Amino acid sequence: MRLWKKISIFVIYPILMLAVGFLASVKLHDFFYPSQNSRQEQPITQDVASGDDDGSGGTSVSGAATDIQESMQALGTGGAVITCDTRFVIKSLDLTDSSREEEESPVPEQYIGMDREEFLSAMTSYASSPSLNDLNKGFLSLDVQKFSAQEVVIQKNYESKKKCTEFYLAVENNYVVVYEVDKRTKYMSTGIPIQSLSDKLAREILQFKYVGSEAELYNFLESYSS
Repeated sequence: MRLWKKISIFVIYPILMLAVGFLASVKLHDFFYPSQNSRQEQPITQDVASGDDDGSGGTSVSGAATDIQESMQALGTGGAVITCDTRFVIKSLDLTDSSREEEESPVPEQYIGMDREEFLSAMTSYASSPSLNDLNKGFLSLDVQKFSAQEVVIQKNYESKKKCTEFYLAVENNYVVVYEVDKRTKYMSTGIPIQSLSDKLAREILQFKYVGSEAELYNFLESYSS
């Protein structure tokens, strides 16, 4: 017990007195010198306030916000792109009687991800070699009337005519083409190189190979188109 009393007297009590003295000195310093703390905080307040008053400090804050906004806008100016959520509207105009039709269909998979220039190029390619169904309807041309990420509108122009049911395959510039039964009116270009066919079939086409139905023509195109 005597040992603990000696430890308390010579160790613990001095530590407690030192702590009390330190706290007292801090309180007395704050009491007698309150202006020093206010001066230390003042520059921070002035720096923030100066941005609102003279525009110099504010330029860095508002300027940074402007830069971010401009960067976000720049990301959006890369051009609209077709997505699977884009409305795909096809209008049809028959120039023979001015009749019109309009339908909305899912975006064809090959167009997803295209920007305006890519889509226009794809439509140009399609117009030069339209589908067999469009050809039968008298396809003439195609116009892109609207292009955005939300909606794409195209118009197909037709001139209806008597449906052709008999054809001839021929060669033009080393590619297979399809003529109507009169052998003068070109029905379509197939894009099939004559060299890709067997020798026997190529000789038949060089002499105008007869195709007796639309189904037979379709089967030929399905078999040899790349």
